Formats: sequence, structure tokens, C-alpha cells
Amino acid sequence: MKINQRISISIFLIILLLTLSGNNILTPQVFAQDTNSSNTVPRTVLVELFVQEGCPTCPTAEFCLEDLAWEYGTSKFILVQEHIWGGGYDTPETNARYNWYVGDGKKGTPDVFINGLTKRLQGLSCDCVEGNYECYKDAIDEELTRPSLLEISASKSLIESDYIIEGTVKNISYTPLKDLTVCGMVSKEGDDSGLYNYIQDIFPFQNMPLLLPGATFNFKFIPEIPLAPESEIDGEEEILHLVIFVQNTETKEVLQALYIE
Repeated sequence: MKINQRISISIFLIILLLTLSGNNILTPQVFAQDTNSSNTVPRTVLVELFVQEGCPTCPTAEFCLEDLAWEYGTSKFILVQEHIWGGGYDTPETNARYNWYVGDGKKGTPDVFINGLTKRLQGLSCDCVEGNYECYKDAIDEELTRPSLLEISASKSLIESDYIIEGTVKNISYTPLKDLTVCGMVSKEGDDSGLYNYIQDIFPFQNMPLLLPGATFNFKFIPEIPLAPESEIDGEEEILHLVIFVQNTETKEVLQALYIE
């Protein structure tokens, strides 16, 4: 076989192999993007601790979760304590929210919901404080490894005599999201355990339409209770907290949360 024929056959085989592999010798290889992944926005875990006055095991859950809240900070972990069934600290909203979560299921305190119904830990895992601390910590750490599908931005501003909370929710995933609602809570901070961040007001749901990738939803809340420190109202010092979150109304999973300074 002549040299020119050999060269022609070699070139033909090289072109054929490149064509079958889908690559071009003149361009770098490009991999398809994973349509199920999202931008790297860390998830903030919302933990709801439902407690009742006189509950003998609630102080252990309160102690462990309050310690973890201080350890992680509000950019990673937001703890809210929702009192139910009397005792002077419960509200109609906290009782209604617990019923919405549990329905006809087993009820009892302490009851911990980590990112809504993503994970529920009712009662204590053991008799020792250390064991419960590790149990809660493991559950929180597991949620922190999950990337967020949403990004929340919000701020509060004083207009006349009312505080207005306004913000946006953005779908940063590559998948349309449905059955979502944006909500929020106002809480007070007390000195005693169990009153670390106890809920005073829960905003009504603002249901969101189908949120396409890259789309945003604007929301606005006007709290029913004053957000100004009570020291400016009747001379008593008070610390108030505000959290906004997005929740799936079907699965009751909390997808993302934000603490507002």
C-alpha cells in the first residue's frame, strides 16, 4: 500500500473516531450541566421547638438547642420556641401551627421540627443531656449539607408608626418550584430557659405562584405587634427577633429561612 493511501486511511479513521465520540479536535470538551443542582447558596436551618409549661423533659431540649443556637449563629441555624396549650406564653397562632403540623397524629412535648416536616424529633432521644445534644446537632448538620433551592432577601423599615418587612424570594435551582408560601415570625427574648426566642406573632401565609428557575416573588408583611423595643414604649427593656421562611404547603418542608437584624 502506498504511503499516501496509508495517510488517507489514518486520517479517515481519526475523523471517524472523533465523530462517534462527539468531540472535536479543535475545541475543548464541555460537560452538560446537572439540571438538578443549584447555585451554591448555603441553607439556613429553621428549628421549631414546641414546649409546654410544666413539661418535665422540655428543659433538656431547651438547654441543648439554645446552646446549639449560640454555637452556630443565625446565619446557619435559627431556633424558635413555640409555646402551646396554656401557661401564659402560648398564642392562637402557635397552637394552630402545631395542629397544622401534627393533625391527628401523636402529640406531646418537647416536639422538635427541623426545617418543618423534613425531620421531627418528639420527646428525648435518651436520659442524658449529652446524648440529646448530639442527636439535635447531627440532625442540624445533615440539613446544613443540603444546598438551598431558594435565596431570600428582606429588610425592615419604619414607615410612619409601623414597621414594614419587604423582600424577595428567588428560585436559584434549575427546576420549577410549586406549592410554596412565604411566612414569618416575630419573637421575644427572655432571660429564662425556654424563653430564649419565643414566638409572639406568626404572619399569615403568602402563597406563591409556580416559581420558574431564576424567577422572583416579592412579599410584604406588617406585624400585628410593635417591633420597636418595649423600652421605647413603656420603659421596659425587650429584645425582639424576626425570621422569614419559605415552606412547601403540601410536604410542610421549610426550604430556606432568614433572620432579619
